[in-house]
Amino acid sequence: MAARAAIHLRGNYDVGDLLGEGFGGFVYACKRYGDDNALAAKVCGQRPGAAEEMRAEAQLLRSLCHSSIMKVHDVFDDGKSVYFVMDRKQQDLLDGLENYFMRETANVNGLVHVVRQMAEAVKYLHSLSIVHRDIKPENFLTDEKLTDPQCHVVLADFGSACKTEQPLADQVGTMVYWAPEIYDKKYGLKVDVWALGICLHCMVNNAFPFVDEQEVRTKSIDLRGINRPCRDLISSLLAKVEEDRITMEDVLWHPWLTGQEDVISESDNSQDSSPGLAWKLFPDVSEWRLPSFSRPRKTRRIWPLAMASLITGVCVARMALRFCPCPGWDNAAPWKPSGIPASCLKPLRTGKSSGLVWRSHTARKVQRSSEGISL
Repeated sequence: MAARAAIHLRGNYDVGDLLGEGFGGFVYACKRYGDDNALAAKVCGQRPGAAEEMRAEAQLLRSLCHSSIMKVHDVFDDGKSVYFVMDRKQQDLLDGLENYFMRETANVNGLVHVVRQMAEAVKYLHSLSIVHRDIKPENFLTDEKLTDPQCHVVLADFGSACKTEQPLADQVGTMVYWAPEIYDKKYGLKVDVWALGICLHCMVNNAFPFVDEQEVRTKSIDLRGINRPCRDLISSLLAKVEEDRITMEDVLWHPWLTGQEDVISESDNSQDSSPGLAWKLFPDVSEWRLPSFSRPRKTRRIWPLAMASLITGVCVARMALRFCPCPGWDNAAPWKPSGIPASCLKPLRTGKSSGLVWRSHTARKVQRSSEGISL
């Protein structure tokens, strides 16, 4: 019985060298007869329960259809052994990151297209109420250099994935990627969000933010030297309280992934003490904060204040020239504008003094010769 699945596999595919092995089984290179497309065959191991786990993984993968999820082509199941054939990629994301950061000009902004595909894969699973529970760079596969904008990234290894109709308690996956609620044995979809935050932190810092349960629960992450939009996304992904953690749908709308980095407003503090989103498309008015001038503003924030001061100065100067008498005038004689026709001037008589009134469309000036006052 165990050989029957292998016979069916070798009857349809040319099986090649061993590509790798893991807890779930072995992976071999293969090609369909008469076709040059590179594929891979995953064979279950001999340990107890391996066939059941492989069968569940194969059934789950066959029910999924997304460009960022590993595609399964064939499944061979004889009851005791399970083999399935899937797409083959050149390397996993961990190997790609090692090659990427060996370059002197490595920049995390050059990995936005990679992180976006990772987020799209997890978001698709969560839309189906499926939690992966083993999100890590080794389980993302790629076939091109990470610097290539056409680099295709897919999520694989669904041995720990399952539906989440109620809170889960099993502690599975890789411990260094565990969220705080996994230690509490009561968790849901957002453990994948936390694990994705660990991946992103490793991509930008080349180090794990936490190493044990105590650090996961108490340690604050150090994000100095990282640009503000990326820092905000990592903080949102690694919120310690599950309810405060960002959802995968909001991750895909984050300004760092959409390219709209100006949506995130600069705060006075370089570290945001409260995790969560620092951006909202429609912010609540009650959450608006008055500007603080306790710290120097950046150059791009200074020009509105400088322009306002300049406009105010010009207006004050014009008002002074218009209403204040010039020191060179002879206040003893009535004021008479030059170049004004005599028909526009009309005598004005009052009980104390006499003067002339100039009437026009826009202004009126009265000069009282006895008091020397201009109105």
